[in-house]
Formats: sequence, structure tokens, C-alpha cells
Amino acid sequence: MKSYQYCLLICTVFLFSCVDTPDMPSSAHFNLRIHLQDTTVFNTGDFVSTSGAVVTLLSQTDGKRLAITSDDEGNAYFNSILPDYYSISANRPLSVEEIWEVLNKNEMWALGGDSSNVVLFADPGDTMTLVLPLSRSRAGNLVFSEIYYSGSRPDPIPNYFHDQFLEIYNNSETVQYLDSLIICDAEYGFADDEFIHAIHAYMFPGTGKDYPLMPGEAIIVAQDALNHTLYNKSSIDLSDADFEFYVKDKGDVNNPDVPDMIQIHHKYGIDFLYSVFNDALLLLKIDDPYKFGYDNFEHLLLPLSGVIDGVDYRENVSLLDKKRLSPSIDSGLTGGVPSYSGTSVGRVVDKITDDGRVILKDTNNSSFDFSHCKSRTPGEVPNDI
Repeated sequence: MKSYQYCLLICTVFLFSCVDTPDMPSSAHFNLRIHLQDTTVFNTGDFVSTSGAVVTLLSQTDGKRLAITSDDEGNAYFNSILPDYYSISANRPLSVEEIWEVLNKNEMWALGGDSSNVVLFADPGDTMTLVLPLSRSRAGNLVFSEIYYSGSRPDPIPNYFHDQFLEIYNNSETVQYLDSLIICDAEYGFADDEFIHAIHAYMFPGTGKDYPLMPGEAIIVAQDALNHTLYNKSSIDLSDADFEFYVKDKGDVNNPDVPDMIQIHHKYGIDFLYSVFNDALLLLKIDDPYKFGYDNFEHLLLPLSGVIDGVDYRENVSLLDKKRLSPSIDSGLTGGVPSYSGTSVGRVVDKITDDGRVILKDTNNSSFDFSHCKSRTPGEVPNDI
């Protein structure tokens, strides 16, 4: 186990148009008021305060982000913005006192809401008002903190993807156990189904408490736990990964010094390859992964109720209609990383506690929760937000 190490996230957004967009005249700007409306009623019948929520606008055209904190009345004012398609997200972590009053539990919950591909416009100089409903949701104790899927730059081997890895982080303040948790990827076309249609599914070993993960710690699960720089110079050394996906009886290479994930379902390939173009990765807790069997296309059916965290990524992040995951798991898209670029996506640092523990952003919207790492970073403690 290694203490959590994280990159300084530098937001880099790629344009997906080959045509330059001319600057809009200043006269086209208008103002926007977003009113946050809580839809969760606590036991007392009172609504949760929507003040102090961070409201973020993400332009679908140029990738620019604007963030404003809501006032005492739950309003966030954006002045002088341009007409565009926007994704909108609002999030406010609930205090320990608020959660304890309702649930009598010491857990991480947040008040949040989002909306994607919203057309925002008004006459120049006017103010548009938009109501954004919020609901209460529990933040994941375990989250994907970094996903390296793109593959390495050719040096000398082209299309080298055997160095893919996932990083899983304990985002809570209590010990979490990895034993018997499942990592899978989801097939496209079933986002509205009650099941995840898993292409591959692998389980952590252990019988209950063999693999604890302390608060602020992360583990690396490698496709192949090897020093990949020996084969492709632009790659990385994953020989000290915590776990690896080993595909038995397919000719896959194996590092005997690194624990293997248990193969639950493997549809094709000599590796657990998650696509370098688009895919969805999930972490689940399920008592019996075979309870619901398979679909007609030999995908393993895993219930949505078992999902701990899920991330939907795509090379073109504007194609929200091509998502693989239900909005209840991930209402956005991360990605935008060119294939075989040697770069990854990492979860944004939300805050750092007084005792130095990093808390990562988890609003169940990867459009806002993730950004690009300048390089693959299974290492590097942040010293800033």
C-alpha cells in the first residue's frame, strides 16, 4: 500500500472542431441567474440550505469553465456570458451535523445536481433565470482517482497499451476493505437498463479484511505489472503495482510478485484492455456476481445497486448521447485524451483537511470531477488545490 500521491491537475481542454470559432461581439453577452432548489426533505420537513454551493458552467464549445458560489438565497449569478450549449453542475458537501441529524451516521453526503447540453441564451444585456433542482446523495468512500487508458506514445512500439492502469483512492475518513470488490467495464447501448452489461469483470482477492485501504491511501491495479519502459521507452514502470489483471489461459504475462485479480468474466482478448477511445469503468460490491447471469451477447449482468463508483470516458467529451453509463452513476463524460498520447485523466482535488488528507471531488459527474494530468501519475502528492 502506498500513501495517496496525486498530480497537480492542470485543466487542459481539447476542441473537437476543425474550424476556428470567431469571437462573439461583446454586445452578445447576457447575464445568468441559476437558482438552486433543494428537492430533499429531511425528517423535520425542512429543506436543506442551498447557500454555499459551488455552481460550475462548462461550455460545450470551447471547454471554458466558470464557477460561482451560491448566495444565502441559493442564487449563483454569472455576468456577461455568451450564448452556448453548457453543462451545469452544483455541489455542496453536507456538514456532519446535517447528516447526523437525518441518518445518525458519520458518512460523506452532498447536495448536488447537474444538467447537460443546456442551451443558454437571452437578449444582450438581459438576465436569464434557470432553476436547478438539487438532491442529496452519498459520496463514494472509494473512487477511481486516476485512469490511464490512452496508451503510450510510439517509442519504438506503436499502439502500446499494455501499461494501462487504474488508481483507486479511499476518499473517506474510515478504513475501507477491497476484498471481493469487482472492477468491470460496461458495454455501450445499455445506459437505461437496470444492469451493467459487463464486457470484463475482475474481483479483488481476500476473504473480508485481507486488503484494508486506509483514509488517504490509494492502490494501483495494472493491466500488466511490468516495467514497460523496457519495451517502449515512453512508457512507465508498473512493476510495483498493488494488483494486476491476469488473463489465465490466454498467454497473458504475469508478475508473480504482484497479487492477481480474480477473473470473473472475460469476453475477449489476452488482456483486460479498456478501450483507448471510449469506455466506462466501474467498481462494485456484489455478493453473487452470477446471480443474474448473462445477456444474449455474453455480457455478465451486474446490478446497478452494487455500483460504488463509475466513470464514463470518451475521446470526444461533447458526445453525451453516446454515454455508456446511466446518469445516476455518472451524468457526465471525462476524456478528451488523444489515443496513444501517454496522458491520463485524474480526479480533481476538492479540498485538503486540516490534518493534510486529500478529499477528491465526487459529484457523480465526471465532466466536472475529472481533469487531465499532464502525464501518468501513479505518484506525486499534491501541495495545492
